[in-house]
Amino acid sequence: MNEPGTALSGMERVSSASFEREAENPSGQPPAVIIVGPPWPRSGTARVIQNQIHYYRELGFFTVFIAVPFAWYFIPAAQDPREMLEGLNELGADQMFMATLDQKMYTAAKYKASVRHAFLGTALDWRVALAKGARLNDEHLHFLQSLRAVFFHVNHVYTLGFAVDLRRRLFDGLPVPIILESHDVQSQLLQEKGERNPWTRRPDRFGRLIKSEVALLEKANVLIHLSVDDFKLLQALMPSKPHYLAFPTIDENFISSVNAAAPPAESIDLLFVGQSHFANLAATKWFFDQVWPLISDRRYNLKIVGPIGSMVQRELPQLHDTFRSCFVGEVPDLIPYYRAARCVIAPMVSGSGISIKTIEALALGKPFVGTSKAFRGMPMDRLKRAGIQAHDEPQAFADAVVRALYAEREARAISLVAYNDIFSVRASSVSRTEALRAATASRQPMPLLHRLTDRAKRFVEGYKSLPRSGRS
Repeated sequence: MNEPGTALSGMERVSSASFEREAENPSGQPPAVIIVGPPWPRSGTARVIQNQIHYYRELGFFTVFIAVPFAWYFIPAAQDPREMLEGLNELGADQMFMATLDQKMYTAAKYKASVRHAFLGTALDWRVALAKGARLNDEHLHFLQSLRAVFFHVNHVYTLGFAVDLRRRLFDGLPVPIILESHDVQSQLLQEKGERNPWTRRPDRFGRLIKSEVALLEKANVLIHLSVDDFKLLQALMPSKPHYLAFPTIDENFISSVNAAAPPAESIDLLFVGQSHFANLAATKWFFDQVWPLISDRRYNLKIVGPIGSMVQRELPQLHDTFRSCFVGEVPDLIPYYRAARCVIAPMVSGSGISIKTIEALALGKPFVGTSKAFRGMPMDRLKRAGIQAHDEPQAFADAVVRALYAEREARAISLVAYNDIFSVRASSVSRTEALRAATASRQPMPLLHRLTDRAKRFVEGYKSLPRSGRS
């Protein structure tokens, strides 16, 4: 397994000009990477894409992010995309475009997909087909054609078909490498949700879904996975494909902003941050039903922040009414809440894919209490060595909360050790550099990309040789 180790963070910044001198490029243009992903601002996926953009910009790449819709519910957003574009611009790419999926394109994509799959495709094929139906305008295409794009970095299998088609349009069939970051095994998510196949009107079997997913993933040159579980499954199914494991990391500017924020007027004893998702709904119910009665007499100040509040109000109105004072709802800025938190909890009883909110709490050095599901996809052996434990029984979870709040300094230190060892920018970037080198090897006549990855490798080796006091 390609485990993350040290990284590029804190080393001399690589300027695009230095790359151009090495490549003897007369145009003076920096090399560019085209990053493709779903239009999910301020989400776990967005955090990962932000990691990618930061990494490539540190190496001197010009970065373009293209947001690609792949479902009917993106059609209304295209009519007034201002709020979505504001969130996507926070990713920090040098240039950002959003592909359009209107009703006419949606209908055409459905028709083409039905013919292509003879009405026998999977729900996963359906989403990929809709993404392929999304379009950039001529001005965007002209801009992309003017770049010295050397490879694509694609997020989620759903946007892979769009990227393959765009590569053909821009580069006339040239084998420009594609790195795909899986985020999750989408077949598992679709099966868990029981999503109906639009053609058959019933859920697909996992065997059919994973067969479709693997066939699509084969079109990528290199695969990056965010969790140990996804890495193992897809490596076993695609042993000839290069696979790399790069755990999500947290933007260092966000960490600095939380640490530098003004001290709160009132502290939050327990903080739970959640999107509107059924796994978070189940977590909230389990915590209030099973854990809270064991610690309610301590009168902890509990706050639940995020869209999960609206979901609880809709799905579990009686529970929401009982604990109304705990629900904050969606907020424009998490910084003051994290700054005020004495302990972050993640009482997850379900869910798939790696949990960004777990990593976020560790990065901020917050005492953290979570169940096994809060650590899903993570190397639990390494977490245990750092002092992290999972607590699945209500009494064990309640006891862990009390201990964390009693010994905050020790709990904060444990969180930071775990983050720095496993999830930091330093740890993540080595795997990204290895994936970049593998993409280079997939297309030999690319001297510039070879030089880029050779430079990155030298920086990693130089960073490892520095004493820890010289590292950021």
